[in-house]
Parts: sequence; structure tokens; C-alpha cells
Amino acid sequence: MDAATRAVLVRDATEADLSAVQSIYAHHVLNGLASFEEVAPPLEEMRRRFIEITEGGLPYVVACIDAAIAGYGYCAPYRARSAYRYALEDSVYAHPEFLRRGVGRALLAALVERAGALG
Repeated sequence: MDAATRAVLVRDATEADLSAVQSIYAHHVLNGLASFEEVAPPLEEMRRRFIEITEGGLPYVVACIDAAIAGYGYCAPYRARSAYRYALEDSVYAHPEFLRRGVGRALLAALVERAGALG
């Protein structure tokens, strides 16, 4: 199997993944338009966000191709207003070296499945 067709495996993220997650996100903050942040958060801030999401029982996943973390995604509350209590928004980021390889699709599918399981 060549590098372009290797399978994407999605699993729950761990704190050990956060250095790779921070690096991926920093790239998108500095080079993209989706994050609405202008300065890439440091690792400790990414850890704080990870803990807040996972302790809230929400999904936070990474996509792996072989041993490399090819992307990550998570669900977070959409808004704090009570009418939105069942609404989540997703965030999905792929490593720039793994773009157009199904990473985003795999992450989004995993998040939809996990969010659906929450009811």
C-alpha cells in the first residue's frame, strides 16, 4: 500500500497526543482562516481545552496513519444558552502533510458517531 492509500485509524485522543495536536493547530492558526485565533495557543492551553472537553464527556479524537497523528477533532458545546443544550459543534484539523487523504472525513464520521451515542 503506498503512502496515499494507507488506512486512517481514528481513536480517542490522550494527553500524550497533545504535542502533535498543538503543532497541527498552530499550523492552521498561522496559515488558515478557520480558527479565528491570531496567535497559536501553547501546549498548556491546548491541554486545558482538551481536559475541559473530555471531562465534559464530549468526544476528542485523533486520526492516525501508521504511527503518525494525521489530524484531530473534537465536539464542543455550540452555545451556552439553554436552548442549545443538545447542540454541539465540531472542529476538525488535518496535518498539512496528510491533506486530501480522507483524514477529515474519517474524523468527522467518528465525531458524528460518538456525538450520536451521547443522545
